[in-house]
Amino acid sequence: MGTNMSRAELQLSRGKMQPLFFRYAIPGVVAMLFLAMQSIVDGIIVGRLINATALAAVNIATPVYALVTAVAVIIGVGTQAQMGIHMGSGNYVRAKVALHSGILGVVAFIIPATIFVNWFADDIVVFLGANEELLPLSKDYIHGVMPLLFGVGGFLFCDHQLKALGHPRFAMIVMILTIVLNIVLSITFVKMGMETFGVGLGTGLSFTIGFIISTTVIWREMHHTPNLHKAQGKFSGQMFWRIIYNGSSEGLAEVSIAITMFLFNRTLMEFAGTDGVAAFTLINYILFVGVNIMFGVANGVIPIISYNFGADRINRVWRVAQLATKSNLVVGVVLILVLWILGRQIIGIFISPSEIHVTELAVSGIRIVSLAFLFNGFNLFTSSFFTAVDNAFLSLLVGAMRGLIFLAIGIFTLPHLWGVTGIWLTVPIAETITILIVFYLLKRWNLLYSRKQNFTI
Repeated sequence: MGTNMSRAELQLSRGKMQPLFFRYAIPGVVAMLFLAMQSIVDGIIVGRLINATALAAVNIATPVYALVTAVAVIIGVGTQAQMGIHMGSGNYVRAKVALHSGILGVVAFIIPATIFVNWFADDIVVFLGANEELLPLSKDYIHGVMPLLFGVGGFLFCDHQLKALGHPRFAMIVMILTIVLNIVLSITFVKMGMETFGVGLGTGLSFTIGFIISTTVIWREMHHTPNLHKAQGKFSGQMFWRIIYNGSSEGLAEVSIAITMFLFNRTLMEFAGTDGVAAFTLINYILFVGVNIMFGVANGVIPIISYNFGADRINRVWRVAQLATKSNLVVGVVLILVLWILGRQIIGIFISPSEIHVTELAVSGIRIVSLAFLFNGFNLFTSSFFTAVDNAFLSLLVGAMRGLIFLAIGIFTLPHLWGVTGIWLTVPIAETITILIVFYLLKRWNLLYSRKQNFTI
């Protein structure tokens, strides 16, 4: 390992674990809460300043946004993990290769994706389930945000690289500034009469500005990491494939959101109509907050795990894992209690009291769905853990089970048994089945790691 280690590297390798955990986890949680706030405020703006129909229209269009940005998350997390592992092992050339490969990969994807989505916006929202009432509003949202997709994707990529360089607080500050600007712009544009187009435009512009700030900070911080700054590295197809593969589980979470939202929207349109889709939209906003808190912990500590795993300090890796899982369990219990006691009041923040049927559907749904918080914090962390230790297969498996496979099975079967209640039960049941399998995977991985063997099932 190079002797000219940066201050951030010294903290990662030798700092006291509990303060180090909070140094990374708290900024991760705060940043993800503000990211959730963006979605929540968009919901309040659309639901309060426009109407419930516009809220459903934005929800219909959200999967295409999530699918495209998922790739930026895949590349960002994969690059972050590879940089951390190679910096921990002292191989700064490979770390630099990972960074360059990730940057070029994001650029190569985002540009054609932006052109495609904007060109075929009408066909896309119709495929996603928009009827004649929702079509124009959904299309306007896409045309507002998608032309600025380069800024959105670039921002998400840079957020992870700031953490990889040992600067989670910078990442948090940039995230906060970006989301606050998004709120201001969205409100301004809607009040100017731009409706769903204005909401999308506010998101696109604010994230683009955040991308510019993040790039500037990364450029500066590279000079404060001497070993990495001096290393020579260029794009590598082999490294890029490793980045994609290793980050695929984190991106799968975004892809799964898009696919499951599509499945839930279609099913709710069948069983509960437009009111059901609107209620599901409200539930999603609330769930997004809880999941983002837990994901903030899980994602925030990836640099600690990756760096120490690369340096073969496995005791420090397990100590981080213990702190993260305990923290997420406490958060989950608190969220369940809050949503059971104050669920109606929280739902009332998003929608007018006159929308009685939507409110009742959302209140009954959130109480059932919230039970998933008991287990999904552990599942989320385990997926991030396997990404951080460069085991893409297990990370992808966990992410697929909790975010796609068991949800899809549930949504195709449970509603036919219990109607709308079956739709809500799908989420906690999927998390419960996943955690049983996750315990086995962790035990198996630890056994084989101690023997320096690859994991196979």
